[in-house]
Amino acid sequence: MKEKAVYYYNKGYNCSQCMLKAAEKYYGLNIPEECYDLCKGLNTGLGIGGTCSLISAATMIFGLLFDEKTVKRLRMRYIDAFHDLHKAVNCSQLKSHREYYGNCSILIGEAAELLEQIIAEEKKKY
Repeated sequence: MKEKAVYYYNKGYNCSQCMLKAAEKYYGLNIPEECYDLCKGLNTGLGIGGTCSLISAATMIFGLLFDEKTVKRLRMRYIDAFHDLHKAVNCSQLKSHREYYGNCSILIGEAAELLEQIIAEEKKKY
């Protein structure tokens, strides 16, 4: 999923859109085009440096795959793991990563790997 997410980012999708698109292809989901439109304003932490939209996208993807109780649990697990990995969850705090690498592609790849890992572990329980 990592390669797909970075591919879509490099094609011009924003962070949340590229995660959704990669998940759609990787998990065989049927995500309506309007859902990508819904993500247009999520980038750069809702435009104010708030929560990274990769976290928002991961939560949406959990919602497509699991029940509400599981989504809430996985969301917190994802946020904790994302924070452990990057020492931040807000776009404004992740700015140094973007500046160092020139864009968000490294963050997107790592976020996609994390998402794939958490989903795989959860699906093993079923």
